[in-house]
Amino acid sequence: MKNKLIFSSLLAVILFGIVGFCIITNSAGNYRKYYPSRIPFIYRLHTSTSTEFIFTIEAGAQLWNDVEGSYFEFQRGANTNDSVVSNDGINLVYFDLAGANFSDPNVIAFSSTFTTTSGGYQAVGSDLIWNARDFPPGINGEPNKMDLKPVITHELGHHLGLNHAGQPPTPSSGSNGCGPANNKAVMWYAYSRGDTSKRNLTIDDKLGAAAIYPTWVLQGTVTDSATSQPIKDSYLKLNGTYGSIVGTVLSPYTNRWSKPGYPYSEILIDSTGNYATSVLNQSFSVTAYKFGYFPKTQSINFNPPSGIGNTEVLTFDAALSKKPLVSFSGNVLDANTTNGISAKIMINWVGESKILDSTTTASDGAFSFSIPGDEYYKLRIDFEPPYQRFIEIDSIYVELSGKNMNIAMTPVSVLMVTSDSSKTIQNNYITSLENSKYPFTVWDVNERGSNPSQSLLNSFTKPFVILWIAGGDASSNLMTAERDLLINHLNGGNRLILAGRNIAEYSDSTDELLAEYAGIKFIANNSSFSSKGFAGDVIGNGLSLPGVGSGKDQLEITPYVKGNVFKVFHYGTGAADTVKIGAVRSEHSLTKWKFVFFGVGLEIFSSANRDSLITRSIRYTLDPNVSTGIGDGYRLSELPLKYFISQNFPNPFNPETVIKFAVPQESFVMVKIYNMLGKEIRTLISDKKSAGYYDVNWNGRDNRGNKVASGTYIYQMIAKNEKTGKEFVESKKMVLLK
Repeated sequence: MKNKLIFSSLLAVILFGIVGFCIITNSAGNYRKYYPSRIPFIYRLHTSTSTEFIFTIEAGAQLWNDVEGSYFEFQRGANTNDSVVSNDGINLVYFDLAGANFSDPNVIAFSSTFTTTSGGYQAVGSDLIWNARDFPPGINGEPNKMDLKPVITHELGHHLGLNHAGQPPTPSSGSNGCGPANNKAVMWYAYSRGDTSKRNLTIDDKLGAAAIYPTWVLQGTVTDSATSQPIKDSYLKLNGTYGSIVGTVLSPYTNRWSKPGYPYSEILIDSTGNYATSVLNQSFSVTAYKFGYFPKTQSINFNPPSGIGNTEVLTFDAALSKKPLVSFSGNVLDANTTNGISAKIMINWVGESKILDSTTTASDGAFSFSIPGDEYYKLRIDFEPPYQRFIEIDSIYVELSGKNMNIAMTPVSVLMVTSDSSKTIQNNYITSLENSKYPFTVWDVNERGSNPSQSLLNSFTKPFVILWIAGGDASSNLMTAERDLLINHLNGGNRLILAGRNIAEYSDSTDELLAEYAGIKFIANNSSFSSKGFAGDVIGNGLSLPGVGSGKDQLEITPYVKGNVFKVFHYGTGAADTVKIGAVRSEHSLTKWKFVFFGVGLEIFSSANRDSLITRSIRYTLDPNVSTGIGDGYRLSELPLKYFISQNFPNPFNPETVIKFAVPQESFVMVKIYNMLGKEIRTLISDKKSAGYYDVNWNGRDNRGNKVASGTYIYQMIAKNEKTGKEFVESKKMVLLK
């Protein structure tokens, strides 16, 4: 075939990550193929071939003949008495009952194909020998026999010029191939004794035949309509068929060169803008597309196959036009106060992970991107406490007219505070919190240089639980300030989970936080490897907790507790070990605080047990009626979440300017213009407005239609909520220049 093909093994790995087929080549990478003058391939059965095999052998050959996208053809010829491999012009199929051709009894069958470099790397003769002594063929799935049809089809695939797909782990463990690959494929390297899998041709196999002997080839270019330049990294999507990419020549695994091949449904266009591919089907459609461009789709209709050696080539050139840049904007607001939230927003096209743009919201939570319209995008938004660490919003469609989308964030109910410098330990807890499905945020004391402020803690959603990670090898890492903060937190009716190494050991036995709120004191270090949850406890029930490492504080319940104390788990697994308390939970019926205290760092447990302990502790502290239904922590709205009036644009202006405003609920709205003396010049809006975004023009004229003088003017929005009766009033300045 003389038409140019795009060969990119790197591309194929990116698209698929698997090898679909391999083509046998020489060291230069030339295909081993039969020239059209030597097709149809006439194979001849040995006269000893059992008549019960013939139909299945012919059916195996017919599978290749039926590949619509390949003009190769097998035909059965007259029987022969030849029984050995030789370049004699006879394409032999022989079932060797004596195993005379097999010095290795582990070989099922082999295909020997002779080649010549005269006129090209051309196959000139092939023989197929089956070791029927050690691998008797079977046609009905008989045990201890080899399925005849798939093995015959496999060996005939070698005659086509296909190598094995799938790389064995070592040269001694199987025939050479290239892989990994589809182990359902006929050309998969591994067949074992007694294989009755009845493999059939897959897309991988068919594309191998079509790549070497193509019936149809589609080629063309993808360019920018405005510049006529190639559009690198654009795509050609095949709808209703598959094409093939053939990679660069591989070094032989044992003694045979090959090229890996890849079936695909879309091709990534390189810097030349060109593409060419053999295809499996006569009729289908293609779509050329690239992010930021309008796609172009075309129906492709090849003629019926026109015989051996005849490849029809069609050209589809796609000149794509760029989509206009539009505004994707909105506000990130607190759902309770409607105040703006500071956040970092990153946006990417859904078809790629590469970040397209990023921004930080303004003081009012506003953000804006200028991006191609008529595309789908994904947002990642990173937050500071009291909002969850980040959210990801997928498949946001931005129309050709642009999009305004508001994001209302609800402060979360779970805060993890850590003073442990180990990032591994921190990440263990973060992973367990993520697995709990509760929205949460994190405060790293070491990174921030301080504890969270009381005003910040007051902004979390109630009921509010702090998961505080402290402790260490020689300190509880809980100073007086931390203990006072946590006591105040509990006295406010909030919830606390405290965990870490040696917290109880390095705390005074009369420490108010542990003695009176957790209701425990340190007794001894416990070296037990195992722990067990107390039966019936809402956190510990049914848990078996093997744990490695030191710093296991054994606890004793004190008489000073302000509330009720319950045992969570104990060290050891026997009945006598239940006095070796490792964790407790306590609660106060009037003030409603709840406290879970672990006498050990939860990093010593398996990830599954750590997940269970944290999830159950949060569920307990947040009450049974608070589930993961506390929400995703945010909601989206196409409607405004608060009243606002924008700065006019342009400003200064002449002769017209635009003022935009927003109404979150049905309201009576007035927008008026005053001079600097406070005299009304023009009423632009005086009407009832439903929730939505609006804009109004001012042409520099007063209520009588007269042009006003150059100068500074004040415009004001007054909106009275029809439901609540509350008023919103805001004024801004603008300048008219002539």
